[in-house]
Amino acid sequence: MTKKNLSTLGRFGRSAAGVLLAFLAISACDAIDPTQVNNPTTTDEDLAEATDPTVALLPGLRAQFARMINAYVVAEVITDNYSIHGTGIPVDMDEPSLVTPDYVNSTGTSVTGVYWNVQELRALADFVIEEIAPNDPGAPPALVAEAHYYRGMAFLTMGEVFSHAPHEEDGAAQPSATSLARAVSDLQAGAGFGPQANAALARAHRLLGDAGAAASAANAVLGSAPNFLFAPSYDEQFLTNTPVAFLVLRALQEMQPLPRLDFMDPKYTERDSSIPIAKAEEMYLILAEIALASGNIAEAQSNLASAITLANSRGTVSFDDIDERRNADLSLRPRSSEIVIRADADSPYRAGLVLDRPADGLQIPNISATSLDADSVSALSSANELWHSLWLARQEILFLEGRRLADLGIKLPMMLREIDQNDNISEGDPGTVPVVPGYIPENPRYAMDIYTPLDLYDGVDPGVPLIETQVTIHVDMNKVLVANNASPFN
Repeated sequence: MTKKNLSTLGRFGRSAAGVLLAFLAISACDAIDPTQVNNPTTTDEDLAEATDPTVALLPGLRAQFARMINAYVVAEVITDNYSIHGTGIPVDMDEPSLVTPDYVNSTGTSVTGVYWNVQELRALADFVIEEIAPNDPGAPPALVAEAHYYRGMAFLTMGEVFSHAPHEEDGAAQPSATSLARAVSDLQAGAGFGPQANAALARAHRLLGDAGAAASAANAVLGSAPNFLFAPSYDEQFLTNTPVAFLVLRALQEMQPLPRLDFMDPKYTERDSSIPIAKAEEMYLILAEIALASGNIAEAQSNLASAITLANSRGTVSFDDIDERRNADLSLRPRSSEIVIRADADSPYRAGLVLDRPADGLQIPNISATSLDADSVSALSSANELWHSLWLARQEILFLEGRRLADLGIKLPMMLREIDQNDNISEGDPGTVPVVPGYIPENPRYAMDIYTPLDLYDGVDPGVPLIETQVTIHVDMNKVLVANNASPFN
């Protein structure tokens, strides 16, 4: 394979990294809790003479973390949570097996840039942790811990989203388990940054199947704050919430939710909307999953009920929605509260899952929500019913927070530029092709996203009457996850 001389992630020296971090700090403005930065350039000399280089560079690291979270969240379009109806996201990303390295070859903050942003955060954190902080006698321990948290989050996301990826410039591709182990190490070093480090540790240990360590980390979070939430804001001018572009701002809102998830969309309504990164609900869900896997039905019910109760207490924001709920061919999707939905042909119809649109004053959950009822879950006695409720709770409560891709077991390939430039990686190697479990349906096309009937309205013009009120989703992926024992603890 011909290697191309292209600048890519991690390929910078001390000076270039400093310049980039300073630029990111300036462009971030208020995103992800930045500090004020007045100097827009950084050179070798500046770094050598700076009295507080760690303090100066952390805002840039925070900004890159915000960019990575943007791309990670938009990657949910690949799952059953959303389907693509527009030109802003490649439509082939609705088919996980068609997501090739050229589709994830961007440096932007949409799904096409998820690999670059993960590696960029990892490389910039390397620079701060390995090059700057050790030579900065005044480096505040809290900021060093914060830098470890960001690198841990880079490795955690790497392990969630990619089957293999290098951990250094031109390095060999490492399996996801190794990425997750690196995440654990950094997140432990980042414990001083706050409960969000333990929340990320719980996620990493869960993915590694370590029930004891996952439970310990989850309980540590809940012990610090039973309703814990870490959701830093974005900045409407300098570093915006990327999902909002596809959910709200573009003329054709190309991210359209699975109809049974309609009541939670759009989770983010403003350019500066916060994205939940860590929250107590996920800790309860992890504890419920551990209990279920060990056969402790009562404990599973209790933790699942706690997650549901907290999720439904989080509140909503008022939103004036102009979305006409259209497919790419401009036909109308479910958009009336008269419509009832069933998760597949063998499930009961449920009301209350679809909102009337377009409409003013919609109440949209912006942190957590679920269609589940804590009392109903507490009454379940079948393990399979509880597993189904758990997977549904994870899908709804963690909606548009990035987790669904890993829950479905889908892994994306690394970016094409990595394959082209890295002498240790060749086409066809692990990590260069998508990994899609055999239980993910591929026939018919877009199987996870489709529903019947398609013709719900008498035409496509605004105001046409509703003629069908019952909608059936083609496949209930939560049933599929139960049937395939998809939990990392099984």
